Amino acid sequence: MANQLLITTLISWTNDWKQRVRNQLPFTYTILTISLLAINSSFAQPDTTSTKKIQVEGAPLVTTDTIQTVIAMKSRLKDPRRASLLSAVFPGAGQFYNGKYWKIPILWGGAFTLAYFINLNNEQYVLTRDSYLLRLNNLPDKLNNVYSPDQLVRLREYWRRNRDLLIIISAFGYLLNIADAAVDAHLSGFEVSDDLSLKIQPDLQLYAGKPAFGVRLALTFR
Repeated sequence: MANQLLITTLISWTNDWKQRVRNQLPFTYTILTISLLAINSSFAQPDTTSTKKIQVEGAPLVTTDTIQTVIAMKSRLKDPRRASLLSAVFPGAGQFYNGKYWKIPILWGGAFTLAYFINLNNEQYVLTRDSYLLRLNNLPDKLNNVYSPDQLVRLREYWRRNRDLLIIISAFGYLLNIADAAVDAHLSGFEVSDDLSLKIQPDLQLYAGKPAFGVRLALTFR
């Protein structure tokens, strides 16, 4: 009788335990699923300290460093047409647009120097020309009759040639200012790296069977 009661109790306890396990299974599965998702998301968390990579299907791998480099290069790129137009309207403006500020004082210094000497030569030309015309009319000239009519003619031509030559040089300088701005704008995207070096080195070569000393330019890629 005691054994039968014990067996009945064990069966009842076993059935009760099974029922509790069945009742707890959904909750256990839920906790396990959440834990696995949390672990998976922690391993899948991107490393913010490393370089981010962007992969487009059918395209090569592009990193954020590459994108930043492209953006930086585009920001450095200048429009040659705009630079030329600025220098044509106002000499030196194209150099300012290209960021070549050190060229502006040189440009304007040369322009003011040329303008000063053009004006000086023109004044002397006008003076000798008027003096020559006065001497032809037997009137005192503006140089106190120091020069003869022939000398006045030579002086007039001398000052005129100097003035005209300086005007031509000024026109050439104006065109050079435009060309310089355009070239600088074209070269704005050219990458100048520290890995490149240009050195002048001594050189020894054989010429007609005899050693010949000279110099050479060496371009080095590091």
